[in-house]
Amino acid sequence: MSKPYFTDRVFSLNQNIYKFAAEEDQVVTYHSSTDAPIQVSTDDEQHRTVTIDGQSYVIADKSVPYMPQFQVTYPNGNIYSVEDQNGMLLSYDDEGNFFMFVQVYANGERITEEGDEDVQPSALVTAAYPEYHDKRGMPGFLFLALGLMILGWCNFRYRAFQDVLFHLSPQRLNYENPEPSDFYYIGCKISGIAIMIGSIVVAFQAY
Repeated sequence: MSKPYFTDRVFSLNQNIYKFAAEEDQVVTYHSSTDAPIQVSTDDEQHRTVTIDGQSYVIADKSVPYMPQFQVTYPNGNIYSVEDQNGMLLSYDDEGNFFMFVQVYANGERITEEGDEDVQPSALVTAAYPEYHDKRGMPGFLFLALGLMILGWCNFRYRAFQDVLFHLSPQRLNYENPEPSDFYYIGCKISGIAIMIGSIVVAFQAY
């Protein structure tokens, strides 16, 4: 059930997560469970068009050697440039000033002022080029959680496992012919429950 979450490449746009849905005639459609779909069409090798709610944004690849950069033209005629600096996309206005995209929400609705753009330029570049899409989560935590769950269950359930842990403990060297006490077995059960609860917490870190 978790496999698609970790394997599908996704991108974020206005706090909505999009993933690949279909491709037909050089038009790629991305779906989100929380907003309308987005379409990306390849006009030619240097231009792509991102369509959101009927609005078209044209992305032109202006890259130079060792410096990926793009020009984003909005439906209202505004033009921004986006530069890839070590994997981080930074946006600039037509005067070369850093473009700060501010999003303020109230009751789940974005509050905009006159002159605000609907979409961040760098987010449009991310949507247009799959190489900027990312996989979510850290699935390694799930395997760690599974190991902890098994360890906790064995520590709680199996007396033979509890005995092995006792004999591996360096504390037993302080006693002659040491044997586990009833208090030790109770402690194993308590620690086993704690480890299993902790494994659930670790599993959620994967997401």
